[in-house]
Amino acid sequence: RVADRLYGVYKVHGNYGRVFSEWSAIEKEMGDGLQSAGHHMDVYASSIDDILEDEEHYADQLKEYLFYAEALRAVCRKHELMQYDLEMAAQDLASKKQQCEELATGGELFSIWVCGIIITNLKTFSLKGVTTQLFGQETPEQREARIKMLEEQIKEGEQQLKSKNLEGREFVKNAWADIERFKEQKNHDLKEALISYAVMQISMCKKGIQVWTNAKECFSKM
Repeated sequence: RVADRLYGVYKVHGNYGRVFSEWSAIEKEMGDGLQSAGHHMDVYASSIDDILEDEEHYADQLKEYLFYAEALRAVCRKHELMQYDLEMAAQDLASKKQQCEELATGGELFSIWVCGIIITNLKTFSLKGVTTQLFGQETPEQREARIKMLEEQIKEGEQQLKSKNLEGREFVKNAWADIERFKEQKNHDLKEALISYAVMQISMCKKGIQVWTNAKECFSKM
């Protein structure tokens, strides 16, 4: 937006240059001064093209950091997903341990469809008769097999949870190192780009002052 506004301001001076040139054709005494002033206005108007070309270089450096910022956001999103997986694994492990404990202490689990929803982890002291009628009495061998299966699943779950914890810590460690490098490089690059941009602006202003000084001298000689 700044570049568009600046471009418009500069290009308006091309109209001034054309007016002064046409005006000089009908003036006898002021003709030379108007012609010269028109030339300076044309020079001023055309200088914006080179200025914006230089400015685009610094704009590209800033745009590049937009992509870096998106990359950092992607890293944060990945960390959130890893944390979610870790929490789900912990909940699943806790659920299996609870089931195993209930089986080992003589409790039973009731699992039945109700309107398409599974209700689980309910002790069946009051529903024992119902479950027995529905599923039959569980034999000690069946109970032992279920406990053994749950113990294997618990062992696998503990290993998986440990692995996810290690993976998460390693990810955070590497991501933090990358972020620190990014911050250091960002400060260096942005400082360099903004200093160069300020120097360019100073040069642009000096050229503008020179053009207007020359135009003022033309008007003073009329």
